[in-house]
Amino acid sequence: MQVNLNDHVVHLLGWHGHSSGGVHVPFQEAPNPIGRVIETPLIHRLRHLAEQIASGSEVHPRWIFLVGGPGNGKSETVQDFLASLDASLELRGALTSALRSKFSQTGLLPRKVEILAEDLPPSAGGFLTKVGRLLVIQDATATECAAGNAARELAHDIADLLTCSGSEPIPVFIACANRGLLARSMVEAVREYSSGDSDNSIRDILAQVIRKSSLRLGADSTLESCWPLEVDSRFACWPLDLESLMIDRNATEVLGSILDQATNVERWEAEAKCADCRSRESCPFRENATLLRDLAHRRNLIAILRRGELACGQRWNFRDAFSLVAELLVGQWSDFEDCPHPCKWVHKHAAAAASTPESSSILTLARRLYFNSLFPSNSIRDTVSAFLKQHTDNSSLKPLTKNLLAEIRRGDGLASSKPIRETLLRDYSRLDPALCTPKDKSHELRILEDAFCQSAEQGLVQYGSSPPSPIAYRSLLLFQSAEQECEELLRDSDSAMLGSCISLLRSVGCMMAKRSFGVLFGHHSLEEHLVEYEAALRSPDRLSAVRAALQSLLGEADPGFNMLEILGQPTAEKRPRVTLSAQPPGIRPVAAPTGNESSPGHDVPCIEFSNLDYRIPLTFDFFMAIRLRKEGCAGSSLPANVRAAIDRVRHRIAGDLCRSEELFADGRTSVRIASQFQIVLSKVGERPTLKRE
Repeated sequence: MQVNLNDHVVHLLGWHGHSSGGVHVPFQEAPNPIGRVIETPLIHRLRHLAEQIASGSEVHPRWIFLVGGPGNGKSETVQDFLASLDASLELRGALTSALRSKFSQTGLLPRKVEILAEDLPPSAGGFLTKVGRLLVIQDATATECAAGNAARELAHDIADLLTCSGSEPIPVFIACANRGLLARSMVEAVREYSSGDSDNSIRDILAQVIRKSSLRLGADSTLESCWPLEVDSRFACWPLDLESLMIDRNATEVLGSILDQATNVERWEAEAKCADCRSRESCPFRENATLLRDLAHRRNLIAILRRGELACGQRWNFRDAFSLVAELLVGQWSDFEDCPHPCKWVHKHAAAAASTPESSSILTLARRLYFNSLFPSNSIRDTVSAFLKQHTDNSSLKPLTKNLLAEIRRGDGLASSKPIRETLLRDYSRLDPALCTPKDKSHELRILEDAFCQSAEQGLVQYGSSPPSPIAYRSLLLFQSAEQECEELLRDSDSAMLGSCISLLRSVGCMMAKRSFGVLFGHHSLEEHLVEYEAALRSPDRLSAVRAALQSLLGEADPGFNMLEILGQPTAEKRPRVTLSAQPPGIRPVAAPTGNESSPGHDVPCIEFSNLDYRIPLTFDFFMAIRLRKEGCAGSSLPANVRAAIDRVRHRIAGDLCRSEELFADGRTSVRIASQFQIVLSKVGERPTLKRE
């Protein structure tokens, strides 16, 4: 067998958002790293719109806002829509050719591209009769000059559309914008187009776009339409960052499409690639591709990523999804120790692992397995570092154990300033299966942990002699060998350090085994809470269980508010000196909505306080805190962000009560001082008086 270099590995490194997988411009290059359009519900919606425009149908929007931050696929969506419009109008590529020419101009990329009938050949008569004028703003945050005002220019664009509304045919307009720019444009519209009265169509349009592209519910807890807008049916908007790419209806189309391309068997298991490579059995890149071709492992990975979205409240976008796949399968250039090709790095460590028993190179290779890349935390490294700091004199250890501990200390989580690794470190560390000890003794991770507590050998027996990840199994064999070395030394020397080292090897080996086993089979930390939260998102019955626990945090049947309490500061007083007493607020959980034909859904249920007309989002942290409260956790021990949310509600209630003379006059609200005095109001409009109780 020969030593090969697989160019697909280098190609995958280009999928990172900081590389060629980053910013895209329509008609300048392939729409994304896999070279074809990833079909989403919005893509199909816009293709249908292109058909409607070509058919001359009047019941459809023609002025479209695609709303979202960078990396959500706006450019690809715009390009596909315009290509579909070309095909539907039977222009035979004339429109896409004109657009490609304008988007490929040298110098500064134009903020707005405009196509008129004279820009197309005479044979393109369908454009003249069905469109007439096409306006494309690929990035509304851009300006034509350095001192330009992008918000003002967008307001001018809307004014231009409204002033030409009587023309036939109505122009087609599509713009990509974020919510911050839309808000600034609304301010500019108020400044420039308000004439003293309340009628300002541009302001109203922008306000509708902002509202309908955000987390919004109507008065009856139904989704408000964003396609088209109620204020003007010629306008429509669609938020690209509300729906998850990890849910069932999209997983096959989005992440599945990316993984299919990345793990394509022809790109790996072929001659001159991996099929006849000497290092194939030790290559983590090849093993990652093999594992993620398995639909069960892929399903489990998507489930963990989806629950990570719910835990942190941040959705995966297209740019980060491509970066994630590249990170999981290969890593980053900085991981390969100045090697000119990642495969050369594999060959070097594979040769060292085969020739030198004391080498920890197999552990170095195992670090690039996708389950370790998914959780680049420093928990394992910190555990070993603490041991080596406490036991500075470890000269009695044999080379294998020394090398193993040194390699772990060098880095459990590889150093990188790239966004994808920072995202995983920030948002996914608390889901690491290595940190999970399930309460259920029959849980697979608990059984695995109990086995490692006896010995690394017992743990490996439980892990399996024919595991799905051979490289991970070989790395765990190092812990078994190191433990046996320490036990042999311990027979001749009664050393506390050796006993601690054995415990450390079992603990670290267990953490690595749980991480690989957990990700492969869909287990992770906080699994029980996240599964419950995911099931409750759109279920009013399940969400109603939070009402009683939240009511106890706000106050029981006769809640009291400490009028001297500082906002956000939990009080230790059992009997406040000055108390505002009132009836409890009405609490109604509102489930997260499911999307429909006119609006996308989202994953944020909320709690509504009916007599306050006030809502707070029921995030995962809030949900878990309420559950902990039901299990007996004190209110002052809850997370700071949860206490702050509850305090905001309490202060909102107290603020409304203090301003209602009617409630004081009829006795439903009162202020008591030191349980001896009461401030009363005999009649609305009179001055309050102090009386002894």
